[in-house]
Amino acid sequence: MPQTRFLLRLVAPWLLLIVLLPGCSQPAPPPQEAAPDAAFHFEPEPPPTYVFNGGVRVATVNTEFMFDGMGDEGQASFPHQGDPEKARAHRDRVGEIVRMIDADVIMMEEVEDGSVMQKLVDESLADAGYTVHFVQGNDRFTGQDVGLLSRVPIEKIGRLDERVNVGASTDTYGVSKNMYARLMLGTVPTTIVGLHFLARPDDPGRKDRREAQAEVIRRFIAKEIDDGRAVIVLGDFNDFDDATLDIGGNQPITDVLARIKSAGSGDEDDLRNVIAEVPQSQRFTSHYDRNDNDVVDVGEFSAIDHILLSPDLYRRVREVFYVHAHDPTVYTDHFPIVVNLDVR
Repeated sequence: MPQTRFLLRLVAPWLLLIVLLPGCSQPAPPPQEAAPDAAFHFEPEPPPTYVFNGGVRVATVNTEFMFDGMGDEGQASFPHQGDPEKARAHRDRVGEIVRMIDADVIMMEEVEDGSVMQKLVDESLADAGYTVHFVQGNDRFTGQDVGLLSRVPIEKIGRLDERVNVGASTDTYGVSKNMYARLMLGTVPTTIVGLHFLARPDDPGRKDRREAQAEVIRRFIAKEIDDGRAVIVLGDFNDFDDATLDIGGNQPITDVLARIKSAGSGDEDDLRNVIAEVPQSQRFTSHYDRNDNDVVDVGEFSAIDHILLSPDLYRRVREVFYVHAHDPTVYTDHFPIVVNLDVR
């Protein structure tokens, strides 16, 4: 298995006892002052300096409405909506996260458009060597999209507009927020597919539509694999992995992850989820403020963002980081996933 270093530092004492002493039949009780909803405190703990010779660092991060605060910003509400100054401050915070993870290729979700991504680069990352790659999507409700920052030359970009049947009905559905990019990762011809699926993983009313979205992605990457290309599928799946449970043990009600991972023609070319490279206590990428109290409470974490790799890339994994280094109530409510690949 690839060697993995992890960045999480949870400071709630009782939770550390649970994580470190899973075999104890009678674990030590939590301190009296630590209530069941005690808030976590996240101290910045950035990844090691990037000195990975012969490698490339790939990441995904949901930016939580990285917009410009001007014009039509969709029908969803967010704190910096209609306020260019607050929107700029939010972009600056996203820029801090990007500098911290120092990835070569970053798929970003919940961006408004390519011009806002360029603002991010110009304002916060002018010396970081990134080029913006963006293809306009069609989410008309939120106005969100996905986009790519890359230091690696990109050969081609595009998006998937295919629609497939929803369950057994005649209705069809597609992926409003997606893009793909073809590039060389070292010596490996690779296709990266970024996505943001329909939200609410536990909602039965959305199950068939999210499975339809997964089928669109599965069909595309199956063709890429057949063409001899390695594949990375990454982004906000808004769903859980039944094969590797997250910190809360969440089970999916869909086959979304299983469907996409099985895109190849046989078991030997199934995609692999890098979530398996971190302990269950560190498997979370999203904070949902369930009680809307603006603090991070126990039980509000889950893993709904993922990076899936085809076997030829999975064998090249050297490090996996689930980066829990910012306050999700201040920056973005998602945490980055970062993977170092040896592509020599």
